[in-house]
Amino acid sequence: MCPPFSAASRAWFAILLVTLLASTTRSQDAPAGSTSTPTDPAALMLVAAKLNTLTAGDLKPWHLKATYQTFDEKGNVADEGTLEESWVAPDKFKRTYSGKVYTQTDFGTGSGVLRSGQRDDVSHLLLDLRRDLVDPLPDAQALGIGPFTEKQVDSGGSSLRCLTLAKPAGTPTYCLAADQPMLRNMLRITSWPGDGTHVLRNRMVSFHDHYLASDLSVVRAGKTILSAHLASIETLDPVNDADLSPTSDAIALPRRIHISAGVAQGLLERKVAPEYPSDARAQRAQGTIVLQALIGTDGRVKDLRAISGPPVLQKSAIDAVSRWRYRPYLLSGSPVEVMTTINVIISVG
Repeated sequence: MCPPFSAASRAWFAILLVTLLASTTRSQDAPAGSTSTPTDPAALMLVAAKLNTLTAGDLKPWHLKATYQTFDEKGNVADEGTLEESWVAPDKFKRTYSGKVYTQTDFGTGSGVLRSGQRDDVSHLLLDLRRDLVDPLPDAQALGIGPFTEKQVDSGGSSLRCLTLAKPAGTPTYCLAADQPMLRNMLRITSWPGDGTHVLRNRMVSFHDHYLASDLSVVRAGKTILSAHLASIETLDPVNDADLSPTSDAIALPRRIHISAGVAQGLLERKVAPEYPSDARAQRAQGTIVLQALIGTDGRVKDLRAISGPPVLQKSAIDAVSRWRYRPYLLSGSPVEVMTTINVIISVG
């Protein structure tokens, strides 16, 4: 039996329901596959983790292309471009982000990832876009730490099963179709109830019995900050190794993965509270500052940049988080660098 929902959890789902009902895009469900839908939440999430990813071992090589737009706080287009990926295996792929002012290509090889074009990582929005299209759910190792809380949400005449890992706090809520293990929406919670980022997945399509969204939008504080459209998805046959080979200017990257804010929060060992800046008192500025962070193999924060939040509070958040310490993230038993987002709340009080 699922544990009862806390007041914070009920607040999260209230916000999620409002966002789902506010979505005006009509969704078209992909045809149901032959896989039965488990009733146990943990078993359901394990099945969903396999069927909502394009990097599962049972899929043939594929090629995907998507277009995207990102928006500033005023709703103006901040960037637009394409994400294109050819995927054969975890160590054999080619992934290109092309925006207004840069182009970056990562090549997966047996000796690691090599990069040409822009050397720094693209924005967290684009990193999340790729994950939300290709690998939106955690792996089986992360899902196995259960239990899950569960809530049924009715949206536009459709019933959704919404599940959240009970621990660590701040993990996303995943909403699946009631009659099949198809991921429909996600709510990424930050560090306080009601403050989250909603990933809305519309016009679902099926690719070799795996599900993905044809239209995807990301909403924060009621405003769309990213929209994307799946232009094409096709089997890569035959595989041309020359097309996946790194270019001569590609350089090797440190071993690095991207993890959610909730997973990173579970690794936090030492936290330093931010100071309220004196020059913000006259404005009585407060809010959530979202930081993009690189955490090293020693658990120290190596690189930080603010990506949203009141400008007058951003330096205070960066100064505090730069002194935080994390447990190293282990991949196959070895520590790796991780990219993540960190949410810092600074209030007048």
